[in-house]
Amino acid sequence: MVCHDNTMECSGVDKISWKNMFNWRINKCFRNNIIKIKAPRVDKNVIKYTLDVSEDLNKFFIQKESFIEYMDIKENFDEVPDGILIIPFLCNILPVSWMCDSKIVINELDKTFYYSIQKIKEVYSKMYPNVEFKGKLIVKNIIDYEIEQNDKYLSFFSLGVDSTSTVLSNIEKNPLLTTIWGSDIPLEEKNGWNFLQNKITEFSNEFELEKLFIKSDFRKLLNAGKLTNKFGKQLNDNWWHGLQHGMSIISHAVPIAYLFQISNILIASSSSRECEYFGLGEAPCASSLSVDIEFKFCENGKVYHDGFENFRQDKLKIITNFCDEHTKKLFLHVCWETTGGINCNICEKCSRTIMGIIAINHDPNKYGFSINEDVFDNIKENINEFRNDMINVLFWLDIQNTFLENCDYWANDKNISWFLNLDLELKDMK
Repeated sequence: MVCHDNTMECSGVDKISWKNMFNWRINKCFRNNIIKIKAPRVDKNVIKYTLDVSEDLNKFFIQKESFIEYMDIKENFDEVPDGILIIPFLCNILPVSWMCDSKIVINELDKTFYYSIQKIKEVYSKMYPNVEFKGKLIVKNIIDYEIEQNDKYLSFFSLGVDSTSTVLSNIEKNPLLTTIWGSDIPLEEKNGWNFLQNKITEFSNEFELEKLFIKSDFRKLLNAGKLTNKFGKQLNDNWWHGLQHGMSIISHAVPIAYLFQISNILIASSSSRECEYFGLGEAPCASSLSVDIEFKFCENGKVYHDGFENFRQDKLKIITNFCDEHTKKLFLHVCWETTGGINCNICEKCSRTIMGIIAINHDPNKYGFSINEDVFDNIKENINEFRNDMINVLFWLDIQNTFLENCDYWANDKNISWFLNLDLELKDMK
């Protein structure tokens, strides 16, 4: 471990004497447009964070304190240095700094992650050419922490199609299944969380994998609505999807990766090469292949954006083929319209997954869905509403193409035949 003490670095390039300049610079810039993050506080398996924000940035913050609880583990996070502990909180704040051209001031940060920030920022700049990414990160101590390169893996897991495909594709690596309560399922939805927690526990037992649950209020920190109102037109997206969720989710794994010496983090792709296939390039998103591979930490810590090479139908085939070959059962959780954790069978995502499973000649009822004639009537009635953006159109086209591979068979099915010749062209979506 190397400590770069008595230095201050801004934007990854400038080195200035700490003794002579740090306090002067802080006092000068604290008047406006600054975010000061205090040193993390540890209480066994809970990390607590506090920040001070200049008055002009107050409107973008709902609260000034946050926490992360790594549930049901005995290890004490006192052993994890501040320069690692601060990364999850910092990742939530960095996009605010970039968009508002504000300064973030912290005491300590891991060297490898510090230098990856500029590369991540550059990728976002190319992804959103109409946005000028500014801001500065001011760090007192940049310290060279290290995880030895190893074959340990952690994989974020929600029981969705993407994450389940990633886990099953990498099951020989025995990844630690990691799920965040407070990401897709709000902290208030205890019934939904308990249901999902039980299903993930069943999965971990069925597939003989270790699991880790994280409770975090990171989505309560920022006023995503006001940030979207301010910057949404420039991004052509909302704040959560466009800039926040990628780094914010991945960074939750860094303290546990350091504590357990895990050098590899898997995050499943959500969009995929569908966009490239149709000549649209990489879909702008906070979690994308080009962004996630630049996220590095502790010298040997790497992030793998898994499954980008697969269409969504390919991922469903990976899941169903694995279950067939190994006589396994699993519940897919794809629905965020209900609060109880079950799939509603009505929303776009449920409908898309139901049709996708049927297209590869499998029964959705065996994967957490409950289908009848009403389900097909709903899909037929709402298909135009379901294809409400370009990515969804690509998903539905993928499903339609899969059905058309066995067109003669499906032409005689009244619940599917109407879908075979449906016009799903991209022309009116461009």
